[in-house]
Amino acid sequence: MRSCLVFAVLLCGCTPLPDSYPVPEQRSSKDGPDPEPLGAFVSFSDARSPDYVVDGFLPSAPDQLWRWASARPTVRVRVSRKTGLRLRVNFAFPDDSHKPLLPITVSYFINDRLLEAVVYKQSGVLEFRKAVPPEFLAEDADNLIRLEVSPIYIAKADGVKLSMIVSELGLERNE
Repeated sequence: MRSCLVFAVLLCGCTPLPDSYPVPEQRSSKDGPDPEPLGAFVSFSDARSPDYVVDGFLPSAPDQLWRWASARPTVRVRVSRKTGLRLRVNFAFPDDSHKPLLPITVSYFINDRLLEAVVYKQSGVLEFRKAVPPEFLAEDADNLIRLEVSPIYIAKADGVKLSMIVSELGLERNE
């Protein structure tokens, strides 16, 4: 009898579930302003440079102004117009590691289309500039810039493939 009484008291304390629940307050999951859209040019001294990298670059120290590239370094950039642009790449082949590899061929691609292949017969600090045909580019969309380097230096200590040092690359006005 006593257990029936306890059971009855417990049942009286229960209330039916509501027929519906209110929609919870909706909040944005963003913790700050929207990031700036990608530009047409990346400088590895810029804190946002990792946003541009697709493949083929080794990590660097936060205050480093350049990045080591592997065999096929690739970045993505965006342009608002397709005409009157050129590709510019500032890079270096260090004397100690790359001089024995000379000549070195660098093939420059925009969206998988070959822009030019250049044979370099010297090491040191170099720059490449070449006008880009408008049909190679897409407006307001990611454009991939890829470099293919051959031969590349393979570090004896750890086997890491190092093709070149890149300080900046991208599309700029062809002036």
